[in-house]
Amino acid sequence: MGTGFMLEIPYSQMLFLVMALFMFVGATRGWSREFVTTCGLVVLLVLLIKPELAAPIISYFSKLIRLICAFIQGRGTVDLRQLMANYEAIQVPFDGKNPYAFLIIALVAFVFLSYATRDNGKNSTALGRLLGGLLGLLNGFLVISLVKEYMVKYLQQRTPILTAAGPPAQVSVAVKGLPIGGPLVGVGWESVAILLGSATVLALLSNATGLSLKPKKKEG
Repeated sequence: MGTGFMLEIPYSQMLFLVMALFMFVGATRGWSREFVTTCGLVVLLVLLIKPELAAPIISYFSKLIRLICAFIQGRGTVDLRQLMANYEAIQVPFDGKNPYAFLIIALVAFVFLSYATRDNGKNSTALGRLLGGLLGLLNGFLVISLVKEYMVKYLQQRTPILTAAGPPAQVSVAVKGLPIGGPLVGVGWESVAILLGSATVLALLSNATGLSLKPKKKEG
């Protein structure tokens, strides 16, 4: 059996790829929508610099999630002692003192919602697409930089030794258990069969109901 090896992806290359992807998407969306995304990312950047601004809101969400989980774990019981016992036993990975896990979730959700909305961009001018590409380039830089900083600060808050030692000189993220031997190795034929079956069912339903993925042309 051969020995394993480490697959390393330099941060600079990953940053370049993400920025290029966001630039391409930004050029197709136009500058106005990219500007809205930039504003949201700037807000998340402010929360990185001043996490105390988000601490009260995140503490509230932390308590609310723990209370909901305690109620579910108690199977709808109204016994306050049981609810409080469950509440104290439940832990969530974020709170007012360490809000960075919540900020990572908020960042991912914001980026997904921002880029999931559809827009053909037919009304965008050449200048609008150029500005959109530049703003997309900036957005890609902000996204990957925020993810990096949130992760580092989250680990520092979780590990007091790291906090006392100061900012690390270098941080590496390794991918464990990467399958070797072909593009489908490690995927599993069951997953492929489920995807093909789902696509077939959707195609049959679309044909039976008369739905189409293409927009209908206006008559007249």
